[in-house]
Amino acid sequence: MAVLPILAQAQPGVSEPGSFAYLKQTFPKLSELYDDELSNCHTHYIFAVDVSGSMVKYNGIVTPAIEAFVRALPVGEQVSVIPFGTDAKENTPGLCTRIQGDSQKQVLGSSLSTLYVNDGYSKEFKRNTDVKKAVQAVNKAILNNQEAQMNVVVIITDFLNDLPGVGERKLQKSDLEKLNHDFDNVTDNTYTRVVAMQLPKAGSGAGFCLDQLQESVFCNTSNTRRFDVIHAINDQAAISHWFDQLSRDIMTEKLKAVIQLDNERNLSPSLQTRMNIDGYTVADIHWTPNKLYRKIQIGATTTDSCSDYTFENNEKVWKISQDTDIKDLKLGRLVHKNYGLRRFSENLNLGLTLPTDYDDELKKLSIDKPLQATSDNKFGWIFTFFLPFWLTVTLAILLILYILAVIKAAVRNSRERFIGTVDFTDNRGRDIGSTVFVKANPGQTLLIGQGGNRGCDLPSAKWTVQVLKKSPSPFLFWKRPAFEWSAKAGGGFVCDGKNKKRGLLGRYGKRGTRSVVNLNCGTGSDNITNGVKIVIKKNK
Repeated sequence: MAVLPILAQAQPGVSEPGSFAYLKQTFPKLSELYDDELSNCHTHYIFAVDVSGSMVKYNGIVTPAIEAFVRALPVGEQVSVIPFGTDAKENTPGLCTRIQGDSQKQVLGSSLSTLYVNDGYSKEFKRNTDVKKAVQAVNKAILNNQEAQMNVVVIITDFLNDLPGVGERKLQKSDLEKLNHDFDNVTDNTYTRVVAMQLPKAGSGAGFCLDQLQESVFCNTSNTRRFDVIHAINDQAAISHWFDQLSRDIMTEKLKAVIQLDNERNLSPSLQTRMNIDGYTVADIHWTPNKLYRKIQIGATTTDSCSDYTFENNEKVWKISQDTDIKDLKLGRLVHKNYGLRRFSENLNLGLTLPTDYDDELKKLSIDKPLQATSDNKFGWIFTFFLPFWLTVTLAILLILYILAVIKAAVRNSRERFIGTVDFTDNRGRDIGSTVFVKANPGQTLLIGQGGNRGCDLPSAKWTVQVLKKSPSPFLFWKRPAFEWSAKAGGGFVCDGKNKKRGLLGRYGKRGTRSVVNLNCGTGSDNITNGVKIVIKKNK
């Protein structure tokens, strides 16, 4: 319940209270946008006025204020004035009419002039005040005019429930429950504002029932129902100004009501996403614009709460669009907080906002935009790393193959041995002795000539050739071990025609051919004494 004081000053700069001029001045963009809807949104104004004997003194205060209010109403509004005392007189001729022009306003004004002093009122009617019957009449008036989208009820009394033959008493619980039930039914799906204008009461006020109406009858306040209490004072100008303010409020509520129809309408945003294994996500978005919202702003994309996943570079796709179908929108990259390949099974939630050219006016009307959001439940695998998945897999496979090749090369290098034959010739090329078959294990050194081993000793030689295994690093797996010859002792020489003192014997050929090395060995360049022919055989 809102308790409002009567204001004493009109709002400056606003003319024609209750007309569209107020809206056009205060909410120019929205009033222009909803001009047709405002013209077709009609209000039923119901005035329940206590005209019992104790209230006649307010005739000169209340009646002129209602008359001025009615004169400012636009065409199409319905007015029902219900005088009540011991009983309530709804549908009184001249006091219930639809405003079609000045003629209806004149008839209504004429009837209002006799509202408190109508000759048709009996003494019994004016002797008491039955608040329950006044509320019942209000409910009937609302029920009989269901085409109105809005109802404004103003109950003007001191709220002393003075029953015939009983006196002042509070309303019974059963009566309150029945009044509340009827009020809920007749105001369902409509905007209804009830204003209790409490006139100064006389006496002790033992039967004062305003609190009961607030707590038990008009208690279901919401966005579409409102209950206000006005503590009126004995001042015509103040009451008239309050009616002016009510007129502006109702016009504002009308605008809010027609806007809420679009504001609450589901824009049906839908989201379909596609996600690759590296987490890069694209989306197709569809939504249905309405009169109020013709643009949509793409916001942040998030996962479920407490998720270990986040979006990278998502801000780059935030944009405003008028397209109702947005295709292949890049949402960014979905990543896990830790590196690795993981199963993803969560909702992707796309934040959507609704920018307009009249956000300031919506804020002034206290209209909160609907929080539009859409989501898509996704299942799949997400790989989080600083390299793409397939590049990472390729590099991993290559690394594994390299490691295997290194291991294989290390084993091969450790097992590689020298196998071959050695022949000796004299300085004329004649064979000296028979061919020697030689096998040297991986860690052994082969000596040929003077002091030779494994059958390669030539006592007459003044020279010695040493054959050593040269093993490359296994990390260079493409390199195989080779055997190097070099002069070891004596003042002689060893040469193959290209390189003196040192050289390679070679390997077994790829096509099965054997590598053959012919060495010239002697004690001086002019006195060649021996030749050595070394043939490398396949290492099995």
